[in-house]
Amino acid sequence: MLSGLMQRLFGSRQPEPGPPPGWRVPVLCYHSWTMETTTYQGNDHVALETDLACLAARGYAVLPLPMLVEVLRGERPGSELAGRKLVGLSFDDGRDHDYRDLPGADGALVPSMHTILSRARIEVLGVGPMAVSFVLASAHARRELDVTCGSGRGEWEDDWWAPCAEGRVLGIGNHGWDHVHDTLETVRQRDNLKGSFFHVDTFEDAEGQIAEAQAEIDRLCAGRALPLFAYPYGHVPPYVRDEYFPRHGARAGVRAAFGTGGASVSADSPLWDIPRFVCGWHWHDPEEFMALLDSVERGER
Repeated sequence: MLSGLMQRLFGSRQPEPGPPPGWRVPVLCYHSWTMETTTYQGNDHVALETDLACLAARGYAVLPLPMLVEVLRGERPGSELAGRKLVGLSFDDGRDHDYRDLPGADGALVPSMHTILSRARIEVLGVGPMAVSFVLASAHARRELDVTCGSGRGEWEDDWWAPCAEGRVLGIGNHGWDHVHDTLETVRQRDNLKGSFFHVDTFEDAEGQIAEAQAEIDRLCAGRALPLFAYPYGHVPPYVRDEYFPRHGARAGVRAAFGTGGASVSADSPLWDIPRFVCGWHWHDPEEFMALLDSVERGER
């Protein structure tokens, strides 16, 4: 009886939900189509493999992005992750090089991001997925982009999404219908404005680029697409962040959205604009990567 009285007076000692103060997690973003060279600079495959070895040596563990979102949404106690050095991993655009080992610019076989992750010796919390590939929903747009931005060899397909989504290495997330890419003839934007996701600033445009994209990606993933969105170009329209997602995110099947703000995820990070660091933007070589981690560990970024 006394213990029941004490619990009523002082409450339970269960850990508080959400991340604790001072909790910081850098989320990294790579592009598998960046492989103009065979060295770190200009080849995100080399960069990823090098960075994973560095992270493991410094005692980091991989925090799957779905778990990160659960902490931010207050659905998982952040206290269970407190004191850990954690990192999130992601890839944008969903080129086949995310999943398949394919020839690079010099004709030599380049290990995919999936292959690199599979053989990395770094701890992963939970059951994964270890990283997320944010893909484009429109098959028509991907075929056109394969010619205008890729090799023209049909290396922007979706037949690997379902088996990938079923595994624990690389989950599939939403990167929009067509990236409103400036090399496309037409895009899903009311005035056919291209090259900037900031032009997606009405309900109709957001529905086409986000909700309908989520439904199509989930269909192609046999119902296993992750409820996560990454803004094309890293452009975060205020309308989408502040109005569309808070009101319509659940209906659209999206629980969180990622930008490219160049900061660590912290207790006060916005759910609809979770920041990431982008390889080639926020760091360019192993020395800059280690300097970035130093600044994260000091609580500066």
